[in-house]
Amino acid sequence: MIPDKIEVQLSGRTGLVWSHESVVRLRRDHRILGGLVGSGARFPREEPGLPLLLSQQEMHVLLKEDAIRLVFIPRLVLPPSQEIKEKADKYDEDSYQQQIQVFKKEKEANIRSFADRILEGKKKKMMKKLKKQKVDDSEDPEIPELDRDAVIEEEIAKIQPITKDHQILQIFTKDPWLEESDKIEAKLSQPTDPLDKCRLLAFQALWEKGYFIGEGSKFGGDYLVYLGDPLKFHASYIVICQGIDSLEKERPQDLVAKSRLGSQVNKTVLVAQLMKNKDEVTFTSVRRNHAKRQVKYFLTTEEENNEEEYHEDDDTKMNEYKQELHDPDENQIKEENTEEFDDHEIKSEQETESTEYMGTSLNQDNKAVNEPLKDENEESSEVEEGFEDEL
Repeated sequence: MIPDKIEVQLSGRTGLVWSHESVVRLRRDHRILGGLVGSGARFPREEPGLPLLLSQQEMHVLLKEDAIRLVFIPRLVLPPSQEIKEKADKYDEDSYQQQIQVFKKEKEANIRSFADRILEGKKKKMMKKLKKQKVDDSEDPEIPELDRDAVIEEEIAKIQPITKDHQILQIFTKDPWLEESDKIEAKLSQPTDPLDKCRLLAFQALWEKGYFIGEGSKFGGDYLVYLGDPLKFHASYIVICQGIDSLEKERPQDLVAKSRLGSQVNKTVLVAQLMKNKDEVTFTSVRRNHAKRQVKYFLTTEEENNEEEYHEDDDTKMNEYKQELHDPDENQIKEENTEEFDDHEIKSEQETESTEYMGTSLNQDNKAVNEPLKDENEESSEVEEGFEDEL
């Protein structure tokens, strides 16, 4: 059985989905995430809720897959008619009367469950009242018998209906008075701006490769690309969409800023560019090589005329770049280790030379100190010999 198409209400350049089942289907069957922009029922300020907002690029992909039905509802953007107002008022009054009956039944059940306690309390009140009215203190007052059913019916009759201020209001997840005749089939126009066109083509290219694609403004990009469901995976790429030949006109400082962005959040930056006279995009990954302290660029998709220089297809190159993120090149590690070993040897030689120099200087200093001491000892011995001769 072929499932029905998911209904998406067109609102400006975005779409709204109002069904929980449709939200699950979009994520599970089509890898479309969207974004919840409503308020949750239990915690409105803490958790988002319906509707699900779909971007223009997500709707284009779903329309191409024939998975959604795009509709426009003029009544939602126009002031409500008198007929709709009357239906809403009648629904509100019926809901209020139903809540009164529910409240009365709950109070009645509560009274019947505590009937024995209520009857005992009635007896105590009557005892206190008779004690105040008795004339002779020696005589005990007689307590009249109370009818249990009559007491319960009397308490039930005292129940007051709830007021309008205590009425519970229902929050609708869809229009309860919306009919099929109110819906108009809508179409989505193709983007004409180069930047919007680049965003659409980049989204389609990555989605067709099996990725999950989310909104990327919080990381300074257009999209975040996930290898699996974002509930289980972190984003691996930040996609930044640009116009035609924008990377060639970009300053080196901007490229360094992009590489710094990716290295700080442990993600690879993909710059998507629109190709001239073609409805295709190329992806250039920008990442920082910490060993060389420089920025490298890797072209991941190429034109068909450039097959001599690149013999591998785009999917193979994308897989290689993913592998490089997790498994560094062994040659690069060897070069780094060799550089570190050479630095260690140079440092050891410098330390040896400095030690020898320090030893030489210390010997010279000791010699200079010992020579005056030797002269003083010789002088003292000569004085002692002269004193012995005098004696």
